[in-house]
Amino acid sequence: MAEIDYALAWDFIDPADGKPRQLRFRRNFAPRNDPRIFDGTGQLVAVVADGHRSDNGDEIAISQPGVAFDDVEAALDGWEDWAILYFHDNGIDRCINLALIRDRVRAAGLT
Repeated sequence: MAEIDYALAWDFIDPADGKPRQLRFRRNFAPRNDPRIFDGTGQLVAVVADGHRSDNGDEIAISQPGVAFDDVEAALDGWEDWAILYFHDNGIDRCINLALIRDRVRAAGLT
C-alpha cells in the first residue's frame, strides 16, 4: 500500500543528526473482507530517501504504530508554517524541523 508523503520535495531534518528525511504516514490495510483498503490507522515515520547516500532507507518512527491518521493530521495542522527550519535559496523549497514535528506528535499522545 502506498504511503502518504508530506511535502515530498522538502527535507525534514532533525537538528540532532542533520539527516534529510522524508515524512511519511505508513497506512495499515483494512482487515480481510472489509470493503475499505485503508483502515484509517498507521504509523508516522521519517525516512532517508536518497539512493546516493550510504544511509538510504534509514528510518525513524515518529509515532507509535496503529495511530489514527486523523489524529496525526490534527497534531500536525499548520506544520508547513510552524515547523520551518529554513528556506532553500530558491525561496520555495523548505527544510522542516523534524524535532518540532516529533514534539507535536508526542504532545498529542501518539508516541
